[in-house]
Amino acid sequence: MNPEVKRITERNIMYDYLKRLFIRRQVFLKTKELNIETSSFVFNEDGVAFTVSQSVPDESISLYIRNGNELIIARVVLTGRTGEEYKCTVSDMLIMNIPRKEDRVNAAVNNDAGRAYISNIISDFTLKENFEDNKRKILALKDDLEEKLGKKYDRVKIYSISDQKLDDRMKYFMEERKPYFIRDVTQRTEDDPQYRYYIKNIYPAQHEADRKMISEIAVPFLYRYMMPFGYLRVNGTKALADEDFSSLKKYGMSISTFFTNDTSIIRSSDDRVAITDLSMTGLGIIFKDRVLIKHFREDSLVIFTVFLPGNRTSTVMCQVKNITILKNGVYRTGCSIVNFDAIGEVNYSEYLESAGISTNPDAEHQPSGG
Repeated sequence: MNPEVKRITERNIMYDYLKRLFIRRQVFLKTKELNIETSSFVFNEDGVAFTVSQSVPDESISLYIRNGNELIIARVVLTGRTGEEYKCTVSDMLIMNIPRKEDRVNAAVNNDAGRAYISNIISDFTLKENFEDNKRKILALKDDLEEKLGKKYDRVKIYSISDQKLDDRMKYFMEERKPYFIRDVTQRTEDDPQYRYYIKNIYPAQHEADRKMISEIAVPFLYRYMMPFGYLRVNGTKALADEDFSSLKKYGMSISTFFTNDTSIIRSSDDRVAITDLSMTGLGIIFKDRVLIKHFREDSLVIFTVFLPGNRTSTVMCQVKNITILKNGVYRTGCSIVNFDAIGEVNYSEYLESAGISTNPDAEHQPSGG
C-alpha cells in the first residue's frame, strides 16, 4: 500500500521544519539516479545552503530527512553555487509515514563463520548488453527455432531483450514472469486477468493479418529461471490445445536453461559486495569502490548469489530501491527481494531464523539501505 502523502506549501510551516528538524539530522540530496548525503546543511536568514562532494544537476532536486517513521522531502530549486556549496529555495514539502516493519540481521558484524556478501552479479541492463554483444549468435538461434516451429504453427515469433522495442508482451513478462494461453480471443473470458491484459494491451496493436490469429501462447525465457530476457510466441487461426501449451513451456524451459548455462553469452560479475543487513524481503549492501556502481540503478532488476555464513548460498533476484552516497564516499544500496531459487530460499530463511528473525512471508517490507 502506498503511504499517504501530506503536501505543505505554507512558507512558515516549511521554515519551521527546516529550523527544527533538517538542521539537526542527516540531510540527503535526491537526484534522478542517486541519493547523496550532504556534508553540511545550513538554514538561516540567507536561506538554504548545503555542500556535497558530488556534482549536482541543474534540474529541480529534493532534500530529505528521516524523522522516526516519517520521511520528509523538501523539493528545492537551485539558485547559486560556490565550489561545493549550493544555495536553493524550497518550493514545497512532502511528508510520508513509512515505518520499518521488519527485524533484520545485522550482517556487517564479523563472526566466526564470516561475513555475508553477494557475488555472481548481473543486472537487467547488463543482461541486455550481453545480448547486444552477441546479436549474430542470437539471431541465428532465433531463425533456427522459428523455422523449426513454423512447420507446425501458423505464426512463430522469438523476442529477445536485444530487440529495440520493449513490447507489451515483454512488459507483461517483466511483471508476471509466467506463460499465458489465449485459447480463443473471440470467446470472452473477462474473469481471466491474462485475457483482460491481452485484449487491453496486445490485441489492439495487432496488424490486420495478425487478427486472423484467434489463439496465442507465449512463454517467457528466464535467466536463472527468474529474470526475463525474451519470449516465444506462437499463434493459430484455430484454437491451440493444452498439448501445445505443455510442449511450448518445455521449449521455454530448455531455452532458459541453455542461456543460463552459456557463459559465453551471459557473463555475471565475480565482484564481491558486502551485505550490511538482511530480512526475508530485503537487504542492504555497501561498498566504497566506485566501479561497483555499474551493477546498480534505481528500479532495475539484479540477480546475484548471496553467500551466507556456514557455507550457505542463495540465488536472489532483487529490485534496486535506493542508492545513497554517504559523505565518506561509501555507497549504500537498498534492495527489495523479488524471488529466490528454491533451495536458496530455505538456506536464507534458516539463516534468518538462526538469528531470531521472523521469516513470515506476509510481513510488509520497507527496503533496506534507505
